[in-house]
Amino acid sequence: MLRIFFTLLTLCLPLPLVAQVMTVPPVDEAEADENFAAYRDRLLEAVVARDIEAILSMASDDIRLSFGGVSGHAALREFLTVSPESFPENRRFEAPAMRERNWADLETVLRMGGVFDGDGRFAAPYTWSYQPPGDMDPFEVMFVTGTGVAMRDRPIRFGTALGWLDHEVVRLLNWVSGTSYVEIERGDGTKGFVHRDYLRALVDYRAIFEKRGGDWKMVTFIAGD
Repeated sequence: MLRIFFTLLTLCLPLPLVAQVMTVPPVDEAEADENFAAYRDRLLEAVVARDIEAILSMASDDIRLSFGGVSGHAALREFLTVSPESFPENRRFEAPAMRERNWADLETVLRMGGVFDGDGRFAAPYTWSYQPPGDMDPFEVMFVTGTGVAMRDRPIRFGTALGWLDHEVVRLLNWVSGTSYVEIERGDGTKGFVHRDYLRALVDYRAIFEKRGGDWKMVTFIAGD
């Protein structure tokens, strides 16, 4: 049974007003199963090569792609190709950008490590296995995905650094319009702005893998909650 170990850094405040900064360091248990590790390497190679047929062969026939019942190889192919004809005529120009985002999301998930659960399934990325405190809405949970990430006093690159974050769990407060920065709140209650390139939402895309007929297959690739 996998356990995600996260560090609780206690600030020097009088009890009971102790605030906590939570961290979730990256973890990747793939090497614990050499067959799975080899499978994931092949899948990642197929993603980098944009080899849709190879990807389909490594996904289950009923792969789940949404909470609305979208599933199967045909849906996965559509997700990876994003035909302009699937858009209204006045929005077909959006298809290439969405296609690239979809490929990037799949590659990112595969590269972010992951963990095995008690039933032998593998969940990626590692952030999906984190259980947020009961007072946090899952849609507010964000992970800082690096070390020494600046939290600034303003949503601009040259804002004063209020602190440096290392793989922290933070609360989403606001997507700041017109900037690449997100307003967040740390576990100790301090607030500031972090560049979105260093943040990942708990409910962002994740993949679930399990053995089907003795072979590893991707059975879920989904976002949301």
